[in-house]
Amino acid sequence: MSAVPQPVCIVMKSLLLPVVVAVSSLCAFSAHAKLPLINATCPGKLDVHVDQGGPVYVNGKEAKLNAVNENYYEAKDAATGTTISISINPDGSPDVSYTGKNRANGVCTIAGDTAAAPAAAAPAASSRGSNPASEKACLTAVSKQVGVASSKLSVIGSEFSQAGTSVSVSVPGADAPWSCVSDPKGSKVWNVMYTGSEGKL
Repeated sequence: MSAVPQPVCIVMKSLLLPVVVAVSSLCAFSAHAKLPLINATCPGKLDVHVDQGGPVYVNGKEAKLNAVNENYYEAKDAATGTTISISINPDGSPDVSYTGKNRANGVCTIAGDTAAAPAAAAPAASSRGSNPASEKACLTAVSKQVGVASSKLSVIGSEFSQAGTSVSVSVPGADAPWSCVSDPKGSKVWNVMYTGSEGKL
């Protein structure tokens, strides 16, 4: 009775394993390839550093990085219970925000030596009422987030930029406005967040 040639199978698996690892590594690198070098500070004494192409560090410790798509990334820091959100604008400049414990969230300040500086220096554009599609989309998004009918919310103001239209929304009973960003057609909305402190929602 002849023996089954198991060593051949073992050799084949040994040869395939490095290939699988290499392909996985290449895919991971490609997914993070658009991440620029970023230094940012978030409320709550959070220091965020992003190496070009990753990884992401929060207060000096590496966070778990996930590429949602080629223009949006999330890095989760277990030590602080914080998720850092990084979005890449069409002009290549980054936006950084955070979500922490007890519904804490907000926009992080990016250091002036990053790609965000030119975008910040650009003059803010438009006035209230000039972006009706974006304002309507943000009102709907905030309404879903806070559980209040959109008819009871009001738009404080909106500003147009290449990255999208930023809209500020007043919510009854909130000490600070909510904000979000929408594309000009109002078909996509992102960065829906409360701009005040978590305890005064």
